[in-house]
Amino acid sequence: MDNAAIRESFASSIYMSGVDTTKEDILASLPEELARKHRDGDLHIHDLESFGRVYNCSTPDLYQYLDNQAYSCHSERGAIFEVFEKVKLLISSLANCQAGGIGFGNFDIDMGQFLAGRGISHSDDSVYALREAMILFLGWINNTRTRFCRETYYLTLNVGLATDFWGRQVTAVLIDCFMHSPKSFTKPNIVFKVSNKINQNPGTINYDLYRQALACTARRMIPTYLLLNSVPNQNCDPYNMNIMGCRTRVYDNMNGREGTIGRGNIAYVSINLPRIALLSSDMVDFYARLEKIMDVCVRILKIRRDRLRETSGKYMEYVFANHIWRNSADVDDILLSGSYSIGFIGLSETVEVLTGAKFFADDGSYRLAKEIIGFMNQYVMQKRQEEHMNYSLLATPGEMLSGKFCHLDETFCPHSIQRKGFYTNSFHVEVDSMVSLFDKIRLEGIFHSLCTGGSITYVEFASAILENTEALADAVRYAEKCGVSYLGINFPLDICNACGTDGTFDSCPHCGSSDILRLRRVSGYLENMAYFTDGKTAEARRRKANM
Repeated sequence: MDNAAIRESFASSIYMSGVDTTKEDILASLPEELARKHRDGDLHIHDLESFGRVYNCSTPDLYQYLDNQAYSCHSERGAIFEVFEKVKLLISSLANCQAGGIGFGNFDIDMGQFLAGRGISHSDDSVYALREAMILFLGWINNTRTRFCRETYYLTLNVGLATDFWGRQVTAVLIDCFMHSPKSFTKPNIVFKVSNKINQNPGTINYDLYRQALACTARRMIPTYLLLNSVPNQNCDPYNMNIMGCRTRVYDNMNGREGTIGRGNIAYVSINLPRIALLSSDMVDFYARLEKIMDVCVRILKIRRDRLRETSGKYMEYVFANHIWRNSADVDDILLSGSYSIGFIGLSETVEVLTGAKFFADDGSYRLAKEIIGFMNQYVMQKRQEEHMNYSLLATPGEMLSGKFCHLDETFCPHSIQRKGFYTNSFHVEVDSMVSLFDKIRLEGIFHSLCTGGSITYVEFASAILENTEALADAVRYAEKCGVSYLGINFPLDICNACGTDGTFDSCPHCGSSDILRLRRVSGYLENMAYFTDGKTAEARRRKANM
């Protein structure tokens, strides 16, 4: 619950008092050695207040949901607006029945097929109505803070593969409306699914939409890019391979049909990797400690699964009534098909402690970095086979943890790696490394196949790319070649609240105002830097461009 989207209110203060009590009650109910690992910062149990009550995140079958609703509007314009109201109802209802974000796996295909099924004509008036409805939808997503009375909804829309008239219109209108929306808008997370057969190459049917997406990213950092032809995804069904939240990947399934649609993540626990290195006497000791803490993570995930089963889904009536999870007759079906992730923070600092060198600057250290994540991947895969649970390895989005773990370790086991005030997210090259764009992509690419629960690589530009979309297309091509599954483009975006001027500046170059909105990407979502945690503020200030 500690993230940059939060804005406090009276109602949220009442809510948070309950959350704090609930967290303490849950920790008290766990075996003491497990609770102590969380309290001391050896690991972090995410969404602790939802422990044993609800799961983390999901990707509903949007078309099935829309097809099961009752509709009252019969005019084409009214029907278009009504379907967006149904989508908003789904988002607002589901967001309070789960702990994490919502993904729509094929927003363009599902919305397009539904509009076609209702007989909406291909007229200019209907397309204009779609545009008006989309503008209102984006405004609602960015301005409505009714989730827990304090935050906007975490929504990810996957698009790019629809080839019918209305599906293409949904993608084109969504991207255009976001590009021309108020510059303060940071949601939803739009993921463009890149396919060399459908949109990436000149002559493919959606090449125009891909170029439109690149132009929007060059100005707004959205969309991000799911690379379907990259090694981690090339054997997946492209229509059933999608992103949830900021990076979550759910595809493989030990207990049924593969794919993202109608499934989700049950829970995840993240490991403080640098602490293990700081406490280890040698590499044998390091791997023994790592395996031991991963054993603890598995115990926690299994306890969480069992407690959720004991509730019989009493907090998820909406989920069952609307068939959010595919083939979910009861909570046991959800627990079988969902994923359970072990995450990690601070690979870069871990390797530095163990070798004395940055892994992006030393071949031996880089080999060790790959060995560590390979070890974690092998552990997870073995547990999948032994227990027939969908364990996965997650490159944790460390919005809060990157600072929390670092600050705890300053007292617990002080070291020079803590001076900057944060640990580096997951397997990322350090933000001030100043390695080239292509080197950063190359160095991080190998880790995407190992992190089966989700990952993202960012490349940082000094400022908005604006007209240079070829640079983005080159980055996407190279990322695909290097095995990157999911790619994001970053640059500092400062907006003057007084006159609207945007760029990169300390005070407004046009009117001189110091009232500046500073948007930065953390974890996977764009957010206002004024609400960052201490760790993420320190990270944002140290970022250097990958040029």
